[in-house]
Amino acid sequence: MLKKMLWLLAYFASAIVSVSAQELQTQKMPVQKVLVQEVPMQGEVIFRFVVGNDMLFSPWSGNDDGLRRLSAFIKAHHATILSGDTPVRVYGYCASGGIPAVRLRRVRLMSNRVKSEMILHDGLREEHFRTENSTAPYGELRNVVIVRISVPHSVDAVADVPMTNDTTVADSVMVEVETVPALSASAQTAVVTDTPSVAPIALASPLSRWSVGATIGIPFFCGDMVSLSADKTYFGFGIGLQGGYSFSEVLGVSLSVDYARGKTGARDYSRDYELSPSGMTLYGNATDASLPYRALYSRISLVNIGLGLDMNLNRLFSKRVEQHRFTVWASPTVYGQMFDTSIRRVDGDSRFSDGNTKPATFSLGLGGAMSLRYRLSNSVSLQLKNSAIWITDNKFDGIVTPYGHTRHNLMWLPQVGVMFRLQ
Repeated sequence: MLKKMLWLLAYFASAIVSVSAQELQTQKMPVQKVLVQEVPMQGEVIFRFVVGNDMLFSPWSGNDDGLRRLSAFIKAHHATILSGDTPVRVYGYCASGGIPAVRLRRVRLMSNRVKSEMILHDGLREEHFRTENSTAPYGELRNVVIVRISVPHSVDAVADVPMTNDTTVADSVMVEVETVPALSASAQTAVVTDTPSVAPIALASPLSRWSVGATIGIPFFCGDMVSLSADKTYFGFGIGLQGGYSFSEVLGVSLSVDYARGKTGARDYSRDYELSPSGMTLYGNATDASLPYRALYSRISLVNIGLGLDMNLNRLFSKRVEQHRFTVWASPTVYGQMFDTSIRRVDGDSRFSDGNTKPATFSLGLGGAMSLRYRLSNSVSLQLKNSAIWITDNKFDGIVTPYGHTRHNLMWLPQVGVMFRLQ
C-alpha cells in the first residue's frame, strides 16, 4: 500500500512539473535566449556601452573589432539578409544608470546606435531587424547590445565568415528558443519588442537635430587702432547665444548672436599720428584741436549676428564621427554687424570725437569659426570656439584716414561655452 502511494505521488509530481514547464514556455516576456541545435549559426557580436551613456564608443572595449567583424559577416551574407530570409536580431540590455523608464529610453537609443552602423555602412534597412530591448541584465552584462545572425548552410555555404573568434559550425541547425527569465514584475513591464509590424523606429539619423548653447569670450579688434596696442593690451568681454540644426553628424547650420565690448589703442608706429575730433587722421600735422594717437583710445560696442555652415572635420579621419568625444568643427560664416563707437582721451576718460565719424548702422563681416567640442554626455558638450572676422566697415573704430579705402579691419573672438542637444 505504501509503495502504491509513493508511486502515485511521484506520478503527480512529474505531471505538475511537465504542465508548469509548458506554461512557462507560452509566456510572452522573453529576455534571454537559449540556442537549440537546429540551424547553423556563425555566432554573435557584443557591443559594450558606458554606464549612463547611449553612445557607441569605438575603439573602446573592443567595439571597433566587433564592428569590423559584423560588417564582414553582413557583406558575406548580404543577399540572404536583404531577401528577408535571415533577420538580424538585435537585443539591447540596460540594467544600470537610472530608473527603469530612463534605462528603457537609453536602451532603445543603444540599439539604434548599433543598427545605425549597419544601415549607414552595410546597406541594411529597418525591415531587416528584429529588435528586443530590456531593462534587465543579460547574465553578468548590464549595458550591452547583442547582434545575432543565423544563416543556414544551404543558403550561403560558400561564404561562412564567423562573427566570433572561436565559433564552430555544427552539422545541424540552431534556432533560438525563448525562455522565461526570473524577473520582478517591475522589470518585466520594461521589456519591449520593436519589430516593423509593431513599432518601427526611424533610424535614418539617430542624432538630435537641434542644439542651443551659450558662450563667453574676449574680443580683440584690429583697425587704425588695435586691442594689442603699443602701451597696453585692452581686454574686452563678450557674451553670446548659439543655435544649430544638424542635417547629419557631419553637416549642419548655425545661427549665433553675440554682444561684445572692447577698446583699441595706438600701434607702435602710429603713436605720433594726430587725430582731429572729426575722426580724420592728420599724420603729424597737428592743429589746436587735434591730439596724438597715444593720448586717445577707441571704445567699441558690437552686436554680431552670424549664419554659418558647420562641418565636422572628424570625418576626414573616421567614417564613424558620431562615436568620438572630441570633435572639431569648421564653420564658414557671414556676419551682420552693428557698431557703436566713440574716441576718448586716455587721461580723464572724456569723450574726444564729435560724432561726425560713425560706423554704418548695419554692415557685413566675412569669416568663420573653428570649434573644439568635448561631449560630456549625449546631450551636453563643452565648446572652445575661435572666430576670425573681416570687418567691411572701415569706420568701425571711429577713425578714418586719407587711405580709407584700404580694408584691413579684423576681429578675433575666442570663446568658451556649453552646448545642449535638444531631445
